[in-house]
Amino acid sequence: MQTSIQSIGRQWLTVVAVLMAIAVNALSNFFPPAGQNIGQISNTTFANVLITPEGYAFAIWGLIYIGLITFSVYQALPAQRDKTAITCAAQWLIGACFLQMVWVYAFLLSRFWLSVILMFGIVGCLVMGYLSTRTLKPTRAHRWLVQAPISVYFGWITVAAVVNVSSALLISLPVNWSTLSTGSVGLTVVMMVISAAIAAAIAFKYDDGSYPAVAVWALSAIANRQVSIVPIAFVGIALSIGLRLIILRLKTKQIMGTPTAS
Repeated sequence: MQTSIQSIGRQWLTVVAVLMAIAVNALSNFFPPAGQNIGQISNTTFANVLITPEGYAFAIWGLIYIGLITFSVYQALPAQRDKTAITCAAQWLIGACFLQMVWVYAFLLSRFWLSVILMFGIVGCLVMGYLSTRTLKPTRAHRWLVQAPISVYFGWITVAAVVNVSSALLISLPVNWSTLSTGSVGLTVVMMVISAAIAAAIAFKYDDGSYPAVAVWALSAIANRQVSIVPIAFVGIALSIGLRLIILRLKTKQIMGTPTAS
């Protein structure tokens, strides 16, 4: 009986955590504590962070939140109460949502290195949650209602972590590094390549097309924003095409019924 009550409590706490994270994000945009919301800070204080995607890319949060709501509702169903993988993923998602709420105000209050620490905490929670979802039997329901929502969230938070670190470095490094210098362009290209490599590795390891799809979205948006900087634009487009081919390969193998996960 006690275990059942705890399970129900965890299920509802997951729903509440997701809704609170969405509410805090919305409120922070309308009522930023220091006068500027996250988008405004990115476009002013961090205008020279070359790896920041074009503004439209952040519309992916709508998809992320729809996915997280879907997952939270699905995991709250009685039939999912005792499934270890879903329970574990939900617990880590609660942690990620809590840290994200704290991150929002750390960033808005210009506590940028604190925001980096919090961001790595979010990444850590999502790594554990993601790994939990990959142990599920890949039914259609699990793939779309559990794995895909966590994968898309994890994918975008990975991108956000790279941007967050770059932003904090911009504040700390000498002024001449924050200009369109060879150094900043080179560092941006290296970070883009690393991000794409991580996406490709996860795609092949876990037969997952959702995570690299987020990377494609982000890399394309970075290339679009920095279209006048040839190395960044070229690398962004090239990496996007490469990841699209990987996704196509995975989808083809899934249709043919050939497993690709190790």
